[in-house]
Amino acid sequence: MKLKFALIAGALLWVSVAMAQPYTSALGRFQVDQIKGCAPFTITLTNLLAGNCNGANPCAMDFQGNGQQTLNLFTFQYNTPGVYNLQVLYQGQGADNITITVTENIQPNFEIYSCANSDVTIKVLEKSYQQLVIDFTNDGIPETIIPSGNNATAFHDYATPGNKSISVRGLNINSADNCDSKVQTFNALTSLPAPTITKLTTINKSQIKLDFSTQPHIQYRLEIAVNSAGPFQQLATLYDTSTFTVANLNAEVNYYCFRLSAYDACIGFNNYSNIICSPKFNLNIQSGINQLTWTTANTGIQSTEVERDDATHTIIPGAPASFNDIDIECKTNYCYKIINRYAGGVTSESLQFCGTSFRIDNPPGITNASSVVTPQGLNIEWIQDPASAPLKYNILIANDGKTFTNLGTSHTTKFTHKGYLSESNFTYLINYTDECDNKSQEGIIINPIRMTGFMENNIVTLNWTEYEGWTNGVSEYIIDKYNLQGELYRSINAGISTTFVDDDADPDHQFVTYSIRARPNQSGITASISNSMNFIKDSKIFFPTAFSPNGDQLNDHFFVSGQFIVKMELSIFNRWGELMFTTGKKGETWDGTFNGKPVAEDAYVWSAEVTDLAGRTYKETGTVILLRRKR
Repeated sequence: MKLKFALIAGALLWVSVAMAQPYTSALGRFQVDQIKGCAPFTITLTNLLAGNCNGANPCAMDFQGNGQQTLNLFTFQYNTPGVYNLQVLYQGQGADNITITVTENIQPNFEIYSCANSDVTIKVLEKSYQQLVIDFTNDGIPETIIPSGNNATAFHDYATPGNKSISVRGLNINSADNCDSKVQTFNALTSLPAPTITKLTTINKSQIKLDFSTQPHIQYRLEIAVNSAGPFQQLATLYDTSTFTVANLNAEVNYYCFRLSAYDACIGFNNYSNIICSPKFNLNIQSGINQLTWTTANTGIQSTEVERDDATHTIIPGAPASFNDIDIECKTNYCYKIINRYAGGVTSESLQFCGTSFRIDNPPGITNASSVVTPQGLNIEWIQDPASAPLKYNILIANDGKTFTNLGTSHTTKFTHKGYLSESNFTYLINYTDECDNKSQEGIIINPIRMTGFMENNIVTLNWTEYEGWTNGVSEYIIDKYNLQGELYRSINAGISTTFVDDDADPDHQFVTYSIRARPNQSGITASISNSMNFIKDSKIFFPTAFSPNGDQLNDHFFVSGQFIVKMELSIFNRWGELMFTTGKKGETWDGTFNGKPVAEDAYVWSAEVTDLAGRTYKETGTVILLRRKR
């Protein structure tokens, strides 16, 4: 009944406006049909003074009040909004005027709120007009006229659902009804479908963005609850949007739950969406662990995705509240985000937190290192635990086994001490700093093999220090023997003894180089090798002091021989210095003759120039007695 009365009252008001009387000028000499309207606005002058404004007595009309006059023009269209002083100048009578107001022709913007049962409520947002003419069927017959303002609403009940058109135009009192209409179409519904919040994104600590799945021409109401404490409170009224950003929050302290309703503005009913909640997320960087914890309302959560550096790191079924990331590298910055997944692909994203991982853990020390003495110095090589990645190694040295100082650094597992001296008591330590800036535990002391020795009567005695540098110790020591050309020709196993006597009568090797090689008990470790020592054995010249060249085949020849002789030049002289015999052939003997004739019994002097296997040349001399005994 109230609706019908409103429609009738509005129609009467509209009719009264449309049938307004002409407006008279200031001096009453003419009238116009309208004095106010929307651009373009056309007026008509009527009831001019009798006998005037004709061909014989023309009138001058200035429609815009700008001094531009036109004779006997009774209709004029204003195209530009403004206030104009319309003047009519009569001959012999003077001028008369009236004010004309032309307003901007604005199509009123309005929102359509669908309701159940094919009902609708509209709200007109345009406030520049005094009245609003509403045609719910857009058939040219307005159903109602309502005043403009903050609560310019109107209701209509359609008999059937489906596509409808609504027309709204503005109207001012004492004004022409010539303003343009705005027409909108919508779909009248039998019921309002519930919306869906499809995504929640925590933009920063004070803003959360919500994405919706909504329909046009429905008014929605967004509600919020903080930490699931207390009922939902209305936060905003939304219309014709699929996203909304909530501000003035504190996402680092609270988590927030949201729901959205399709609001029936006709009867005040809410049809609610799903509930979605933000995760209150925290990142705690600990030694070797990046600890993630979060709090939220768990209802409806099917799984939780941990996103690391903008990529999926892991997906955990259900609604967990924490995750420890141990798959990390120290001194590396990681950025994390928690994404809770609901049914239907709905997601809720937390704030992103970043932190630099670290590890406080002293890595194992170097406990297996080998050393090899070379002409260039002492080469040290060690084994690194693959669980650590050192940035560099620090090689320390001590001369007393206690006070270690820095010797040098290496970026590999090898180092050469060029100033190494075998006669010194140098010991070594190798420490390092890993990729996490942690200093290693104290490593094992490295004590190279130091060999000493001497030779007496061509018998070589070797002594050496025990090798230190392997956790499981030495398995055995090997004596390696090299010839003058540096070729290994024999290896002798000395067991775990640290001394060796080489009394081998070896006629082929006058020059011998010795080195001690230690083998480790643990496999995968290279041998350690001592300094080398060179020994040159004496050639030991042998010669008789007398011989009897009488043909009895016993001591018939004089000769000079010995070990390791390569070349020998032998000369024999009588007591007056005359050369009796000479030869450059090794092993050639003197038969006691000179120029084919036997020489007399006497003492003879011999001289031998010898070159041995070691390349040494020296001279030996002596006396031999020649006897001629009868057989």
